[in-house]
Amino acid sequence: MIINKKILVTGAAGFIGHHLVRELKRNNNDIVCLIPPGENTSLLKDLEVKIIYGDITQKECLVGAVDEIDYIFHLAARLGGRDNPLLYRVNLEGTKNLINVCREQKVKPERFLFISSTAVVGPSGKHNTHNEETACRPVSHYGKSKLMAEQYLGALKGKFPHTIIRLPLVYGPGSRGGLFVFFKMLNKRISLSFGNGETNLLYVGDAVEGIINAAANPMTVGETYILGENKIYSFRQIRDTIIKIIKKRPVKLFIPFHLMYFIAIFFELIARATKSRSLLTRNELKSYVKYRYWRFDTYKAARDFGFRHRVSLAQGLRTTYDWYKQRNWI
Repeated sequence: MIINKKILVTGAAGFIGHHLVRELKRNNNDIVCLIPPGENTSLLKDLEVKIIYGDITQKECLVGAVDEIDYIFHLAARLGGRDNPLLYRVNLEGTKNLINVCREQKVKPERFLFISSTAVVGPSGKHNTHNEETACRPVSHYGKSKLMAEQYLGALKGKFPHTIIRLPLVYGPGSRGGLFVFFKMLNKRISLSFGNGETNLLYVGDAVEGIINAAANPMTVGETYILGENKIYSFRQIRDTIIKIIKKRPVKLFIPFHLMYFIAIFFELIARATKSRSLLTRNELKSYVKYRYWRFDTYKAARDFGFRHRVSLAQGLRTTYDWYKQRNWI
């Protein structure tokens, strides 16, 4: 548990970020949120937090943000899209900037918690299960950029107290990615068939609890952990569970991968024009359609700091669906 600390959260206005900020506020922490200029902060509007608007790729924006900080939770990231150079500038150079400003300002946080992704490791294949010791073979620029940031942190082991958390597909209230596409389509009675696959999942509340507990535990300094349910789900299980919740029988459609790829480009162009989150990105499409098996072992986190998921898939999907419906997202 982290109590009465001054904490910097980057990516605080995002899906996981705003849930993390809310949980940290419950323990009387003083929160500083670093947010890019122009980003929607509506998810934070009811919280007493300090907001600093700054671009993480511009080092000078970070000097004031790290002042007298006890903990840093670094969630700011670019997920994908057309601009790969920007993705590397945010995910790699932005991380370097944040660390280097701390070191130059002689700010040594109790912990620098870096949020990474299982995309760093890459797909497992149908018959394998990956863990923290698996050689990393990312198949996306997002995964590659996160791996490079991890490697930069790894070179500072013993000099800069950090912990790396690799997250699988995280879902829950506020998410416009991942399973949101499933909810959106199934609510319209459309079930897109790409063939089967398997993946770990994690409800956002469990993800936040695991992130905080990892940051607070002295055993986790310099370590890397994969979080997720200790159960691997097939795409069919996920789809069927959502169908039971929404109580609508969908029509099954098969769409070839190449056609979905062009649809993803179309969604990305709309999102770019409207400055919103794309309903489907090429990165997501490749990850969960072309590479269908993302099987991971979460034993290390359970062993070292007692990580356990508390919310079942059915409970988490029900809460998420109700949240979407209440806000007319679907």
